[in-house]
Amino acid sequence: PPHFQAEDGIRDSVNGLVGSEMCIRDRVNKAGFRPVAHTTPPLRAAMPRRPLVSRLIGMETEYATLVADVQNLERADLPPSRMVFTQLCEAIRRDQPTAAGLFDHEQMFLASGGAVTFESHPSMHASPGGLVEFATPEVTSPDELLACQRSTDALAAEAAADSETSFDLRVLKNSSDALGHVYGCQENYEAEVASGLGIWIYRALIGVLWLMQILSLVISIPVMGMILAVMSLCRWLRRDRVPIHEPQELFELVPAWLSKVMITLLRVIHLPTVLMLRFVARNVAFRRQRRHLTGFLISRVALCGSGNLDHEGRYQMSAKAMVTDSLADMGGFRGERPIFVYGHWLGQFCAKSFMSLASTRQMFQARQRLQIGLSDSNLSDLAEYVKVGSTSLLLDMIESGQTAGLPQIKRPLQSLHRLASDWNLIARVPTDQGEMSAIDLQRAYLLAAQSFVEATPANMRGEAPTVLKRWKELLDAVIDFRRDANDVSRAVGRVDWLTKRWMIDQLGREADWAARKKVDLRYHELSPDGYFYQLMEGRPELRLVDEDRIRRRRRSPPPSSPAARRGWMIREFANSDEAIQSEWSFAMIGRGRNRRRVEFADKVRS
Repeated sequence: PPHFQAEDGIRDSVNGLVGSEMCIRDRVNKAGFRPVAHTTPPLRAAMPRRPLVSRLIGMETEYATLVADVQNLERADLPPSRMVFTQLCEAIRRDQPTAAGLFDHEQMFLASGGAVTFESHPSMHASPGGLVEFATPEVTSPDELLACQRSTDALAAEAAADSETSFDLRVLKNSSDALGHVYGCQENYEAEVASGLGIWIYRALIGVLWLMQILSLVISIPVMGMILAVMSLCRWLRRDRVPIHEPQELFELVPAWLSKVMITLLRVIHLPTVLMLRFVARNVAFRRQRRHLTGFLISRVALCGSGNLDHEGRYQMSAKAMVTDSLADMGGFRGERPIFVYGHWLGQFCAKSFMSLASTRQMFQARQRLQIGLSDSNLSDLAEYVKVGSTSLLLDMIESGQTAGLPQIKRPLQSLHRLASDWNLIARVPTDQGEMSAIDLQRAYLLAAQSFVEATPANMRGEAPTVLKRWKELLDAVIDFRRDANDVSRAVGRVDWLTKRWMIDQLGREADWAARKKVDLRYHELSPDGYFYQLMEGRPELRLVDEDRIRRRRRSPPPSSPAARRGWMIREFANSDEAIQSEWSFAMIGRGRNRRRVEFADKVRS
């Protein structure tokens, strides 16, 4: 098994590999920590079905758009979000072949295997700002995901710079804007939705949901006809009947109060389906993962949070953590912000039902997409890698049944808010092993993961040793700061929230909120003027992915990825006479009677 090189005087308290119990206690007390009564029992050797850390993973990131220089512009003069999205898409089409989305007309699939989506409500298309979501291709390695994510960052930044507008457009890869709106990143992992009797209960409930989906569709057809009639009438009543090029432009002609009524009516129709989905999400799907991952995710903000300065001048490790209000939910139907998100299921049963009832059959599979909403947008390569690598490794442990000794949080939401708001890393939260700090929790998970990897045959460890090494490196950087608040040498450039905090502190105590908030926002700017990018110019050793590899992933996904065939087909048909519309798991090619469906892989993304 890999052994980590000691880099400080608290090696024993971190990895527990050497030294007596008394030595560990002495070192922990010297570092300012209270010892926690928990142990990691030895694991029996287990043969996994595949190498560790090799499940399908992906990431979706919402980028904020802005105009860099607005000194001489009024709000009414700023470009509407719809125009910004259109210009970004045009710039991307000049960069690589693309295909329109099959179900979502505001989605565009890329030859790189990823996708771009307009994350804005139709009623707000004429307003400035707006979010553009970039999704990476599905890959089977945290290292490959990091390369794909960095190529996505570069694509988003260059699309803004190359957009054909008179404005200086920029993109921010952050989690909160100056008005307090929270957005950012979501992680996706292929995982076992249930096992044993649980999988049959899950499938029975999915069958009920499929019937409810059909019923909702039948009821919705006349309602949708009425909505289209109202929108057409609103257009007819307008004297200046401008040409309509996109369906959402017709929606914008409807008065705001009337559009709210129509949306509410559709929500009422789908409410029984949503309630059933919520029951499945909270009580049946991914129960083991939620039980054993929650403590890890709420303490992970200490390593992978991107930091946030709120309107009252308080600094927090994660903006997303502070607004998280549920453990598992739809994530959008009522504006809820859960840790475990099932919004893609909501889209499957409520939105896509108008176009493809047949695609619901993939919901019966034992392995489904587990989406985690408690995830910050990272610029640090190390934080981005550890975020997905450690989570993937812990999912391997859970599916192998090796969960003994993993701490469980008693009050997850309250504990999350307490930990995320305490950037001094002093706060402790109740667990089944006593009160623990964020560092205590991360140490416990790291020790358990290391024991699991050591018990796994060497030929099946895959990328896990690298995950452990980098996980420990990130944890050590945070521990250094906890021991001495002036020691941020290892954290700068590695831990986003600490790096940003250090930059804000350089302004001095007299700096006002506006100046500090400017640092908070421009830290995330994806341009040569961005503060993190400027920092990295002098710290190239912190980059984990070289530029050549980023350029390759900009053009095509990894050959081992299920997205490889999707990328190939988009390159093949994007500029041909045969039209192509894509989804994550299949594409429709051709027109009329010659239109055919082509599956990308046996495993599909739900």
